[in-house]
Amino acid sequence: MNVPKIVGDIFLLGGLIYAFVLGRELIKNREALRSAPGDLKLISVLEFFIFFVCTIGVSDFLLNTLMIKKLKLSDDKGLPSCLIASTIVPGAFISFSYLQAENSADALTLLLFMLCLAAGAVGGGRAVSRMNGAAIKKIMGYALLCSMAALIVKMAVGAGVTGSDVGLRGAKLLAMCAGCVGIGFINMMGVPCKPIAVTMLLLLGLSPVAALTLTIVLGIIVPMSGGVSIVRGGLYNRKMVLAAMTAGSAASVLGVMLAISMDPLLLNILLIIVMLVAVISIFKK
Repeated sequence: MNVPKIVGDIFLLGGLIYAFVLGRELIKNREALRSAPGDLKLISVLEFFIFFVCTIGVSDFLLNTLMIKKLKLSDDKGLPSCLIASTIVPGAFISFSYLQAENSADALTLLLFMLCLAAGAVGGGRAVSRMNGAAIKKIMGYALLCSMAALIVKMAVGAGVTGSDVGLRGAKLLAMCAGCVGIGFINMMGVPCKPIAVTMLLLLGLSPVAALTLTIVLGIIVPMSGGVSIVRGGLYNRKMVLAAMTAGSAASVLGVMLAISMDPLLLNILLIIVMLVAVISIFKK
C-alpha cells in the first residue's frame, strides 16, 4: 500500500468534488459571474502565473491578496473567501502531482508531518487570543533568517546539495515532529509557514522535492476543510475563482512537472529566494 499516493488521491478527489460544487454554483449564478469586478482574461493570466510559482512554495495567498487589492476584485469582507475558494482546486492538483512522484516523502514522515501540524494548530487556535502575534512574526522572521544562513552553509559544504532523503527516522524524525507542532501553532497567528517548513525539512536532510511535497500538503489541508461553506456564503469574486480553477489548475500541473525534473541545486536556489521574500514580507508587515 502506497500511503502518499493514497493521500494524493484523496486530495484530488476532494478537489474534483469541490470543482463540481463550485461549477454548479457558477452556472446557477451566471449573472453574478458576469457582473463580478475585473477582466476574466487578465485575471486568468495572473492566476496562471501565481499558481505556477506556487508549486515551488511561493504563497498563493500573498500573491492573490496583492492582485485582489490592485485590481479591486473584492472588499475586505470577501477577501478570505476569495483566497480559500481560489486555492482549493489548483492546490489539490499540486498536492496530487507531488504525492504521485517516485521521490516524494515516505508514508511515516508524511503521516507524522500532518498529525503534528494538526496538533499544533489546535493548540495555537486556543492560545492565539492570549499572545502577541506581531512579536511572534518578528521572532520567526529572525529565526528564518538564521535558518537560511545555516541552509546556505550546508549547501556550500555539500557542493550545492542539501539532502537526498525522502523520509526521516530517529532523532531527525523527532525533531521534525517537534518543529511541526510549533509551525502548526504559529500558523494560527498568521505567520507564513511554508518557507519555515521548507527550511526545516531541507536542514534535516530531505530532498528539495520531498520537502516541497510536505510543504504543499501543509497549504491545502486547512482551505479544503472549509471550502464548501465558502461556496454557500457566496462572498467570493466568481471571475477570480473560475480563473484559478481553470488557468490555475493547468499552471499547477505544469509547474510540478518542471519542479520534479529540475536540477536539485537550481531548485534549492529558488527555494532560498522564496524564503527571502517571505522574510521581507514578515518584516514589512
